[in-house]
Amino acid sequence: RMVLMTYQLPKSITKIVKKGEFDEFDLNSFFSAKGLNDNAYFEYEDEIQKWLDLIRGSLKEKDYDYLKMGKKKPPFPFRYNKLKSNLNHTLWFLPSVSSCFAMKNLLIQRQNHFFNDFKIVVAAGIKAGIGVNALPPVLNAMDDPLNSKTITLTCGKLTQGVTVKPWTGIFMLRNTSAPETYFQSAFRVQTPWTLKNESGENPNEETILKKECYIFDFAPNRALKLISDYGSKLNTKDENPETKINEIIKFLPVLCYDGSSMK
Repeated sequence: RMVLMTYQLPKSITKIVKKGEFDEFDLNSFFSAKGLNDNAYFEYEDEIQKWLDLIRGSLKEKDYDYLKMGKKKPPFPFRYNKLKSNLNHTLWFLPSVSSCFAMKNLLIQRQNHFFNDFKIVVAAGIKAGIGVNALPPVLNAMDDPLNSKTITLTCGKLTQGVTVKPWTGIFMLRNTSAPETYFQSAFRVQTPWTLKNESGENPNEETILKKECYIFDFAPNRALKLISDYGSKLNTKDENPETKINEIIKFLPVLCYDGSSMK
């Protein structure tokens, strides 16, 4: 089961990079970076730090909303127990090679000690290899996936034609207007992951290790438009777009956090 979770970010984060006719949040501008390797840094590092705090549910500016909601705290990826326990291995899709290195450099800073348990793999740039050659460092970092945690940072590598069973979530942190590119990348995390029971009465029986996977998107309008575009191309015989969208949502439920509640 795949779930799309979208989040309307607070104005304190989005105000610096709103663009376009509808004043939309621009992901490529937000995650823009300069430099490479250890010298890479985000142009809006303070705001991206707030974003990291938000996905852990520790952004102080949101405390008032949490109080209003009582016990129903919003399911942020690395705060909500059900999500957090399923996100030991994730793929983060960023705009550029520089932004991948900048994210690694930020994640290992002292204030982000939560992420110390994760091995950070930068699958970007010339040294990462071409095509499937970028895969071995990811698999090596996972080692025993049931007892490890990884975050793979990419700006294009490993987003098509590869199978990484332990990936359970993808963070869409870049612009894309093509639904094919969006969902082709998203489906990387939908690969089934099972384990054979080699002992016991039924040696061929398999245990399902991954029952759900997640797409996390921080530009809700973009995400919903791509679902609409994708649905309209799936079945050309049915002229009713609502019917197509209803079919998709049966298999891909969409939840949106609007700043105070998840709907």
